[in-house]
Amino acid sequence: YAMLVSHEIEADQSYLNDDGLTPEERQRIRDEKEAAKVRKQVEADLGGFDIEQEWVEEIEREECFAVDTSLGLAPEMPTRKYEVWLVDASSQWSVLDKYELGEFEHGTALKVLYLTDVVEDSDEIPERNLVIAVGTSLIDHDGEDLASKGRILLFQVKKSKKRALRGRDPPIEMLLTSEKDMALGPVTSLSSLKSEDVYRIVVGAGAEVTVEQWGSGKLTQVGFYHAHMQVQEIVLFKTFFLLSDAYDSLHFLVWRESDKSLTLLAKDYEPTQMFASGLISRGGAMSFVCHDDRQNLSFLQYAPTDAAARGGNKLVCRADFHMGTQTTSLRSHWSQSSLLFNSCTTNSTLAALKQQDTLFGRLDDDQRFAVNFGTTDGSFGAIVPLSEPTYWRLTALQSVMSNALESNCALSHRAWRLFRRSTRRAGCRNNDRKKGVIDGDVVMKFVDLPLPEQEDLASSIGSTVGLVMDNLLELGCAASVV
Repeated sequence: YAMLVSHEIEADQSYLNDDGLTPEERQRIRDEKEAAKVRKQVEADLGGFDIEQEWVEEIEREECFAVDTSLGLAPEMPTRKYEVWLVDASSQWSVLDKYELGEFEHGTALKVLYLTDVVEDSDEIPERNLVIAVGTSLIDHDGEDLASKGRILLFQVKKSKKRALRGRDPPIEMLLTSEKDMALGPVTSLSSLKSEDVYRIVVGAGAEVTVEQWGSGKLTQVGFYHAHMQVQEIVLFKTFFLLSDAYDSLHFLVWRESDKSLTLLAKDYEPTQMFASGLISRGGAMSFVCHDDRQNLSFLQYAPTDAAARGGNKLVCRADFHMGTQTTSLRSHWSQSSLLFNSCTTNSTLAALKQQDTLFGRLDDDQRFAVNFGTTDGSFGAIVPLSEPTYWRLTALQSVMSNALESNCALSHRAWRLFRRSTRRAGCRNNDRKKGVIDGDVVMKFVDLPLPEQEDLASSIGSTVGLVMDNLLELGCAASVV
């Protein structure tokens, strides 16, 4: 495994105790600076301008403080140190190799991906290499006087030339093969793009998205897209990009191999702060899930033929939901059927089911991708797409259970799950809430109810207990990750 770790260290500041000058030399330097300041002031008076308001003046940095050694020496300063580790999980997570990042350099992204070594004007089949890509942020020691920059590091894992111990495989190590400075800003996202059997790396740095191609031992930029504020996350599927802007919601892009360009297809025009984004799909329908700073979930869709899409330039909001907790990552997973969930031999079970039913695996419910997430308060959840009959059945069940069952502190489930608007940034959003999401915490209480209450609730929505239990079983299996 490749890991990006940080730990706190005590930085030595003993160099501040003594600058190596005598008191006479320090006084002479101060007198020279004072004389230069007086000379500049005289020139400013003769020239008719104020030296304090002159923007072109050269500002000379002064020492902020001097250490009085009679009171004590400069203390050690706590700071963070970032390293890239290569660990072996089969050997009690022992560290095989490590690479230490530079001073004032923070590790912000790590991705294990493939890169194709492209050779221009060559008929040979390009070679594909597995590399560890690390994105960093460089913070200058002068603080905020300069904008933060970034760096991309590429490592290859190879067998070490060191002699192996008896009965063990040769040790492996990380080799730094390439590095590239990113003056656009700190590197916050790394992804792998495959187009026409060529693997490239997609970098989110500052407000820029760049597509880098590996060749001749270096990375070369072949495409770019300029976002509005700050690239938060990039989610790729095929050649489509889902870009999360930290302050300007979602952007939906496509990579065109013919002219090597990133083209904006649609975006969400609501100025919302994005924390995480993901993809859910059922059959041929796909939706984008985003989580904002108000702990809301919004479900957007690219629908060029919809009247609300403004000619296809806007992502249409299909549903919204208040989650009530914060998350920073939405990861997609395949939703398994209940027939496969408890099988130890999934492949053989799937083959047997296809022999019994030729349509098994071709229905929309058999081709679903859900998202899972962990929250800052330690909980774990999932979002699963449902078929229309199941959705309306569970919606009716949720409505009946919200009225029939007692709630904590007599609070309303409906009011709690309504979309929370931001008075500062999302105030331009339409007043109507889309809703369209079922609260799993409510409908799953149906399983723990006594049988008479289950029968009353099921009959009130025109269904049966067995059918509702089957729907909840499928929902639970589809939401499970492991």
